[in-house]
Amino acid sequence: MKDLSFKDVSELHMDDPERFSERFEGALGRAIGFMDIAESEAQEQAREAWAKCEELANEGRILDHFATDFNRCGVAGNRKAGKLVYLALNSRHLDAKQLVNVVVKGPSGAGKTYTVEKVLEFYPDDAHHFLTAMSERALAYSQEPLSHRFLILAEAAGMSGEFQTYLIRSLLSEGRLRYETVEKTSEGLKPRIIEREGPTGLIVTTTRTRLHSENETRMLSVVVDDTADHTKEILAALADEDRNPPDMERWRALQVWLKGGETRVTIPYGKKLASLIPPVAVRLRRDFGALLSLIRSHALLHRATRERDALDRIVATVEDYAVVRGLIADLISEGVEATIPPIVRETVETVKKLIASSDEDSVNVKQVGAELDLEYQPAYRRVKMAIDGGYLRNLEDRKSKPARLVLGDPMPEDREVLLAPQELTVFAYSGFSEGVDTPHPPSTHESEETGSSQDDIIQEVRDLFAREAAGER
Repeated sequence: MKDLSFKDVSELHMDDPERFSERFEGALGRAIGFMDIAESEAQEQAREAWAKCEELANEGRILDHFATDFNRCGVAGNRKAGKLVYLALNSRHLDAKQLVNVVVKGPSGAGKTYTVEKVLEFYPDDAHHFLTAMSERALAYSQEPLSHRFLILAEAAGMSGEFQTYLIRSLLSEGRLRYETVEKTSEGLKPRIIEREGPTGLIVTTTRTRLHSENETRMLSVVVDDTADHTKEILAALADEDRNPPDMERWRALQVWLKGGETRVTIPYGKKLASLIPPVAVRLRRDFGALLSLIRSHALLHRATRERDALDRIVATVEDYAVVRGLIADLISEGVEATIPPIVRETVETVKKLIASSDEDSVNVKQVGAELDLEYQPAYRRVKMAIDGGYLRNLEDRKSKPARLVLGDPMPEDREVLLAPQELTVFAYSGFSEGVDTPHPPSTHESEETGSSQDDIIQEVRDLFAREAAGER
């Protein structure tokens, strides 16, 4: 029988034009659909990934295991920043219009970009697109895929152009980019519409205390530790030659496995949570969306041990909220100015103390740094944050002259915006039991801290919250 293998349809036609239609129909009948091939390959990739990540996927506290491996990568401290960036990146799997955007702030040399880069090592390359800078219209014309992916900018200065900033905001807010331009062709100037599909997330590092206001409200801001104690930790980590690097293969395999399965997550207590959060600022509309996305991201991360509802969606638990709240409660409170950052409060109190104990009516940054045992740069950042908030004022308006710091507006008392997990517990565990099954049994791995099984820990937490909600002591 004659070999009927041809590189394309044209070659098949040229071989025998008279029998082309017959042979073409026969080839179509024997062909395997591209979607069938793609689905089969995806299933095989998921099976291979599961074999590598099964133990990790069945752990009860995956973020704690991440923090341990994160420090084994040579990162000293910054566990909170690392966890938040990791969980934000995981939100790329969600079927959401907007992903979770994060800005990591700190002085030069504090390890902002290093922290982000180390988190990226836990992800496959298709999860992110890393840049140190880009041209004004690169986002519109680039061929790099952006759908369900994160754009990483190693310095906020890399997105300083007004038009570029507008493109980024559009992509983040609308979940897609639709840009109309005019191009020169052989037939003259012609309009062209460029479309970039999302959703796309953004992670930025910066030395600034604040970004452009339109960008700041679209991102969760986390500050890296710049204290002397943290510097000592970094020096010790750099000198550690016996550190065993973690197994990154299982972490990347976890991401492949998550991508190949169910990614829909339902939050049974979402409406209750919304009703109990005080509407103290318009910004909460965006921050609450980020909170829900992080809860879904954490539940998805634990897909192997989470229950499913009647629609086969992953059911988020109060434990998911509790973990996320621990990461961002202060960030949200500070973002809506319901809470003063501890370093700002400490700085203002220091200025107040220095003025009260001297004959001068103002102090400078060096004096504040000396009192706080900080170098000039981190001391200046704290002062700048206090000035931005209006809690300090600089009477010196001449450039290159030492600041003359005085007290500004009174600092308000801190106010909790996100409620405690126990306030949700009774509603969450009694409101969605019907129609929920458990296709994957919970992990029985023991907790490193207590030696108790994960089931026992969860039950203890539920019992404790239920007693507190009932008014028991």
